[in-house]
Amino acid sequence: MMPYHRLAIPMLSVLTLAATSPFEDTARLDQQVATHLNAAIGEAGGARAPIDAKLKLKRCPAALQLSRTNQNAVLVSCAALGWRIFVPIQGGQLQQSDRVRRTDEYIVFRNQPLTLVVKRPSFSISYAVVAQKNGRIGDYIPVRASRKSKDLMARVSGSGAVELVQ
Repeated sequence: MMPYHRLAIPMLSVLTLAATSPFEDTARLDQQVATHLNAAIGEAGGARAPIDAKLKLKRCPAALQLSRTNQNAVLVSCAALGWRIFVPIQGGQLQQSDRVRRTDEYIVFRNQPLTLVVKRPSFSISYAVVAQKNGRIGDYIPVRASRKSKDLMARVSGSGAVELVQ
């Protein structure tokens, strides 16, 4: 007859390994965002929706950084690994200065480095691109991530920023 303590230790170590995922827990990220904003998901001033559980972000070895952006979102980032996500905030509207901005002036110029934001209901992702034409707010302009990549059509959303919209 085999002693049970010999089975218990290997079983416990297997369960511990299974519980430790190499990826960030999106529910925990949602909680950190809610604490940072002082509002729950779906409430005014809180995140619009939970962070998509399909995102596989490597677990950050250091503390995550959370900060408000001027794009009505919270930036959640891991400086140690270089990843970042934007979490849209409920009830975020364009600021008055953005509504009043003159639409006849270019704010993005050809060959200017830009930040492309891909927006989805529960998260946003951004990366660096280069403008291929001049553009005004609301204009659709071609952008490229590198010289070898194909052009993407993105809408100018601000100075130095373009977005892909669903």
